[in-house]
Amino acid sequence: MRFLIDQNLPTALLAVLGDIGHEAIHIKRLGLATAPDHELWRKAGELGAVMVSKDSDFLAFASRDRAGPALVRLRVGNRGNRELYDIVRRSWPGVVARLNEGETLIEVRA
Repeated sequence: MRFLIDQNLPTALLAVLGDIGHEAIHIKRLGLATAPDHELWRKAGELGAVMVSKDSDFLAFASRDRAGPALVRLRVGNRGNRELYDIVRRSWPGVVARLNEGETLIEVRA
């Protein structure tokens, strides 16, 4: 499964997701670090990727754009990167299962 990682998450998350078998692309590596959210949402759709963000702004896109990409919102607060990566490793099998079942909005909580 392919994921597009928002600017508010560390680029090292790419390796974490890669280690558990998923392709991940960070918007910074696409040159979109300053792009508005609607462009990022569109890019996720173009790439066939699931948007991953801590940003609540994407909730509006997910609720309006049923045919658009899925959204995984990480509601984990301000945590250190190691703790964030542990949360992702623990939760991702369930996230992927829910995405495979057709859910388009998944919130991961710590």
